[in-house]
Amino acid sequence: MNQETVNRAGEKVLGIIGIIFNILAIALIGFAMASYANVQGTPEFQQFIEDEIMSDPAFSTPEEAQMVIDMMSSSFSVVGWVLIALLVLSTILAIIALINLRKNKKASTAGVLFILAGLFAGILSLTSILFYIAAIMCFVRKPRTQNNQNTRDDDFKYQEDQLRRKEESVRRDDTTTRREDEIRRDDTTTRNDDDTPYRPL
Repeated sequence: MNQETVNRAGEKVLGIIGIIFNILAIALIGFAMASYANVQGTPEFQQFIEDEIMSDPAFSTPEEAQMVIDMMSSSFSVVGWVLIALLVLSTILAIIALINLRKNKKASTAGVLFILAGLFAGILSLTSILFYIAAIMCFVRKPRTQNNQNTRDDDFKYQEDQLRRKEESVRRDDTTTRREDEIRRDDTTTRNDDDTPYRPL
């Protein structure tokens, strides 16, 4: 059963754009983490901590304020690396989905991978929305089988057969009618030709 090939250019474009957005997000997060690490050692940052955080009356001692600052710094680093890992995983899944799109039979698999890539890229981020749209297109735009054409051909052949049978039936009826007419004519002719009266022996 042959299948028509579906042009998956739309899904591929959305997947590529999503991958580009993921790469840009990874680069921005990495740049922010590197910038924060560089800023931490500057005198301006230390002065800012002393003026804004150490002097905050919410902290009873400078040690408590320093502990909060260290916790925030480590949390920022951990969150950054987690986001980068999720975006990298999303990018890998999207690339695998694009590879599966090259085979029309694996469009559903590509759709599942796009959904997973969207979840890892952020449930409602711009990148995830692009991946979700690509996944929906993978599920909805299925290749049409040649069954439709075969059905049309079969229907056409069936109609031809029916028409042929009707014609044959009409021909038979005509032939039968002609034979009956010929028989009647022969009977009539025989009766007309035989003018001799019937004489009993």
